[in-house]
Amino acid sequence: MKKIKAVFAFTLALIVPLAGVCFSDTFTNYRTKEELHGYVTNEVEGVKKSVYTQEKGLIKLDLSEWLTLGNNYGRNNKVVVLPVENPILYEIETDAFEKAIKAEANEGPLFILVEIDTPGGRVDLAQRMCAAIIGIDNCQVIAFIKGGKYGGAISAGAAVALACNEIYMTNNTVIGAATLVVDSKSMAKDEDKDKKKSYTEVVNEKMSSVWRAYLASLAQQNNRPGLLARAMVDSSIEVVEVNDASNRLFIEPVNKKPGQQVIRQWNKPGSLVTLTAQEAVECKIADGLVNSRQDILLMLGNAGDVNVVIDKKIANAKRELDMVTRRVDGIRASLDLKIKQFQLAKTAPKAMGILNGARQDFEDLKGLAKKYPDLHIDVEAIEEELNSIKATNEDIAAERKSRK
Repeated sequence: MKKIKAVFAFTLALIVPLAGVCFSDTFTNYRTKEELHGYVTNEVEGVKKSVYTQEKGLIKLDLSEWLTLGNNYGRNNKVVVLPVENPILYEIETDAFEKAIKAEANEGPLFILVEIDTPGGRVDLAQRMCAAIIGIDNCQVIAFIKGGKYGGAISAGAAVALACNEIYMTNNTVIGAATLVVDSKSMAKDEDKDKKKSYTEVVNEKMSSVWRAYLASLAQQNNRPGLLARAMVDSSIEVVEVNDASNRLFIEPVNKKPGQQVIRQWNKPGSLVTLTAQEAVECKIADGLVNSRQDILLMLGNAGDVNVVIDKKIANAKRELDMVTRRVDGIRASLDLKIKQFQLAKTAPKAMGILNGARQDFEDLKGLAKKYPDLHIDVEAIEEELNSIKATNEDIAAERKSRK
């Protein structure tokens, strides 16, 4: 069987849609003055959205006809926690995150808390997580950069945090260093080193340009300094803070105007912006410092006695992948054994029986490869092996027939 190869696709979108946020819990009809308490779901039918109300249960409302007010009166007394605590590497976990955040938002929690401690990972998967967060327009999504093994929201993890409505950080954490890295190993083997270097530089610049704009858009949609987000990606961007008629502005030094007083330089030339928790709050990237999850619960909606629900879909997805990986290891071991048995087979029926067993192993492997992209198994290579087994079986059968 050919060597399994890993493929990482970086698919980026330049434009970040700005969601129409509606965290409302009290609805008052403009015409009739009828008042309802509840929460909006993501289910839409024409111009109407499904709204769960305490008074009438699940109903459909044209929200343009209702004054909406966010006050938590109609929401369930719970906060849902979505942990993002490891490198962002697996599609199965990203799928679980997308499904979990949408399903939980439709349950009417006080808010969803995305707890982050990650060194980053695949940009395409981080972007999918960001899109899932941005797509939640019926529940507030809060980022809690809690610290731990990785010390904060680094690289692609910074993007996930920036996508959230608010960001809170513990004192020992950082956010930033979101540069994009392209692996030149994925290039054709017959290309010389100079071509590889040139190609990598071109791809890096094109992808980084899109990634810079993407992070800036994420920051700006929640009134955060876009230039600082860009400087998390591009070390050539130098950021200074100036005072302009009592307004704080974050600009590049070349754009400084006469009369603008420089308050602070936020990074040195040639270095990416990486902010401590205190710095992130000072420059409005983050909304506050906290010591624990409990601080956030108390701060947002007097939720000190709230029911905290830790969503397990992401953890369950990782366990499923671990289980499937062990199964793949078992299939590989089975194939290794069958190769040895085939080499020692002394009769045609025995050889054909071994080949049929190997064929089933490869069919099982192909099914897993298609269902679990995270395995990075080359399906084409498996197809070649299956064709080879079929041809070998036919050769053995033809030889047996010729001997009769």
